[in-house]
Amino acid sequence: MYKYIIVDDEPSIRRGMRKKIDSFPGELSFCGEADNGEDALALIRSADPDIILTDMRMPVMDGKLLLRTLQQDYPDKKIIIISGYSDFEYMREAISAKVVGYLLKPFSREEIHEALRKAVAALDKDNASRREAETSNAEKEQISLQADLQALAHLMVGLHPKDKLPEFRSGRLRDFLDAPASFIVLTIYGKQGPETAVPGFAGENELYIAHPQSEQMGMVLLRFAGQSQAQAMADDADMTAAAIGAAQAWIARCESSGQGRAVVGISGIHGSAAELRRAYEETLAVLDARPIGEGKRFAVYRQEAPAPLPAVWDRADDLLFYVESGNAARVEELIADLFDSYARRPDLPLAALKEQCRQIVQEVKHALAGYFQTPVRNSPSSSFEAVMSVSFEPEEIRQYMSGLLSDITGLFKENSPYSSDSLIDNVKTYIQKNYGKDLTLDRVASLFYLNPSYLSYLFKEKTGENFTDYTNRLRIEHAKRLLAETDEKVYKIAKTLGFDNDKYFFRLFKKLTGFTPEQYRSNRS
Repeated sequence: MYKYIIVDDEPSIRRGMRKKIDSFPGELSFCGEADNGEDALALIRSADPDIILTDMRMPVMDGKLLLRTLQQDYPDKKIIIISGYSDFEYMREAISAKVVGYLLKPFSREEIHEALRKAVAALDKDNASRREAETSNAEKEQISLQADLQALAHLMVGLHPKDKLPEFRSGRLRDFLDAPASFIVLTIYGKQGPETAVPGFAGENELYIAHPQSEQMGMVLLRFAGQSQAQAMADDADMTAAAIGAAQAWIARCESSGQGRAVVGISGIHGSAAELRRAYEETLAVLDARPIGEGKRFAVYRQEAPAPLPAVWDRADDLLFYVESGNAARVEELIADLFDSYARRPDLPLAALKEQCRQIVQEVKHALAGYFQTPVRNSPSSSFEAVMSVSFEPEEIRQYMSGLLSDITGLFKENSPYSSDSLIDNVKTYIQKNYGKDLTLDRVASLFYLNPSYLSYLFKEKTGENFTDYTNRLRIEHAKRLLAETDEKVYKIAKTLGFDNDKYFFRLFKKLTGFTPEQYRSNRS
């Protein structure tokens, strides 16, 4: 419904106009009248009419000045001129002010209705254009917001250069991030992910961000507006309590939508968008620090030194051997044993299991490098780390390790380093590859499915040396090379070569070379 006012210095004219307008078929609402231009402006400011019907000759402020003022201050108002004179000056002012009708007194009901129809049509057109512009702007803003949320997600998970923030195009996101505030990040992990959440604002101070690498994860950015980081730290308990409340709400949201169990990592307090990557990393750290058997559904980051991660499984060397041997069945058995070992220690953090898997993958990576004759860096693969960064359930990690090691075992099956027809050649290969590890006769015999006594007999028969002498001779040869080529401490060399007792290493070295390790190094120098 559109509103209108009447401006005329003659009360009888105003009453007559209202009667004629009352029969207008469109929905119009009368909101006031004035007898001069000055009062009309005051009425316009208070009532905000859409249509103004005004005379031209009035006291205090005439129609000409009123039109000029309306043109400048209220260009969207629709104006209908009511005049008793066919004056060129009035016509020119009307044209300049873009009036929608010019009626000469006396005028009929049909004439004023026709002018009102033009005014209403012009208002409808303006409103349609405005709605279209608003819709277009809203669509552009939404597109910009979604693109910016993706860029923000990439920044947080490390897919965007950390030394340069993205250039955000969404005005709302810029306002959210740039205003003085402190931030806490929630990382939500669930078996099916927070699927009911649509990336975008979940409230004035809460922003949901889809994870770019996992459908099982999402991130929520909580903003505490108007607080500096120092103020936020002073109110740490209150902000953490609010973050815990938000985490519990998201957990309930995931579960109520039938998406199963969800857990949430809560970061510390951060003072700018530049710190969001660190905040996200803190959420991963607390999710990893949760005990494997932990029932708690959320974890809050604390600035404490991480505890050492114990390795509870001691059969990694066996697993590597069966991978290199191409023995897929034994590899699968050992993977099951690895995860069963950690399941029996529910007090250990998930990070301990991940670290053990990380070490296994690194050993396998070195084995592959030797197989393909390619250099290797002392770090697990980026793909492994990417999977570990989005995996927080032991079963999920087990499935990944099973698939990864199964594929690598298949690569070794046709060209295993242990594919010689001679059993003792294969044993010697194993000793040469693992001379720095625990190489007891019993252990090596078990790997090759042999009785220790039979392996000892067969090894001596085929090589002319017993198992222990061959192993020690090989180790001392490597010790001689390390003494000659490095400045490493002697006890460290002994440990590197599998000698837990450095005194035994000294005696054995002198027995086989005639020199102490120091004498040998000095002579070589």
